[in-house]
Amino acid sequence: MNRPAAIPRGRPGERVAPAGAVRRPLAFLLHSLFGLKLSLLLGFVCLTGTIATVSHEIEWVIQPEVRGVSDGRTDDYAAMWGLVRDRYPDAYIQSIGTYDRADTGYFARQADIVLADGTARRLYIDPSRMVVTGEGSGPSFHFVMRALHYYLLLPTDWPFYLVTSLGFVLILSLVTGLLTYKKFWRGFFRLPRWNRSTRTWSGDLHRLIGLWSLWFVAVIGLTSIWYFVERAAPSLETAEPEARSRHVLPTPAPARVSAWITAARSRFPGISITLVQMPYGESDPVVVQGQWRAWLVRERTNALFIDPATDQVVGARVAGELAAAERWVHTADPLHFGNFGGLVTKLIWMLFGLLLTALCATGVIIFTKRVAHAAQALR
Repeated sequence: MNRPAAIPRGRPGERVAPAGAVRRPLAFLLHSLFGLKLSLLLGFVCLTGTIATVSHEIEWVIQPEVRGVSDGRTDDYAAMWGLVRDRYPDAYIQSIGTYDRADTGYFARQADIVLADGTARRLYIDPSRMVVTGEGSGPSFHFVMRALHYYLLLPTDWPFYLVTSLGFVLILSLVTGLLTYKKFWRGFFRLPRWNRSTRTWSGDLHRLIGLWSLWFVAVIGLTSIWYFVERAAPSLETAEPEARSRHVLPTPAPARVSAWITAARSRFPGISITLVQMPYGESDPVVVQGQWRAWLVRERTNALFIDPATDQVVGARVAGELAAAERWVHTADPLHFGNFGGLVTKLIWMLFGLLLTALCATGVIIFTKRVAHAAQALR
């Protein structure tokens, strides 16, 4: 005679799993904890980052004034400086540059100026026709999207740490997801079962997107962790040299700007100049920066520093001469936003950014369905 199945026992008031219940592995529980429960916030950050990646291109579509033609190497910054000075003789010209648009020739150059009454304005210049194509003031769309992505448009440091700490969530989700998905390499071409329940097809889609986005999740996660560490730790960047004399100078004549450009091209033959910037402080130098013989670095990595009182070169920063740690400081941004290869890499980053956002969305669906199923089982 068969004995009846043993009744699970526990302490008074303790819920006991029914016989035959499946115990979830630790990796699954961690994946749920780190990923699914933070999917809404992570999805918002991924979406804003995706938009920020192509925010200049969005501006190009909706703002005709930002359109221009340039190859970057033959831009006449002295002539652009003179154009702005003629248009606003009493204004202080802070800078003229490309602002992360250097790798594409279809953007106008941007001049930032301060009018006599203290009002800040920006002018857009087509360097091929040497005309001002338009003006603007206030935060640009690109600035707003970057600030929303980095700081959630809040003024303190804690939103930055909150956003960048999601890099840990991405990496932990990647590792635990692979541990949970047994023989995951077989799933790259396993299509979602659309004819099944929402819980089934959303889980299939979640795994499929996750597999094809592994490399992208790793890149975004690791660079986000770097931003977190970079803000909390001492800077690895070499400080910019100071000018040898304290100065408060008016806007220089185009001829002086031409001399600075000549000095930069002499130090960096063939450089594609991306910015000419006047000093912010009394001991700051003029900065002439650009892209030169280096891949995967920020626009400001290669730079010449000039004393504006004497026009003497006081220092230079060369990407190819940086130590490995400092070179990484200048590489993280292009990797995170995919702007190192012009429009092609931006579109790739946009595509996978949308996939990562969809990964978060399917995570929300999975978690919601799981909670609903658990609630129904308790009834």
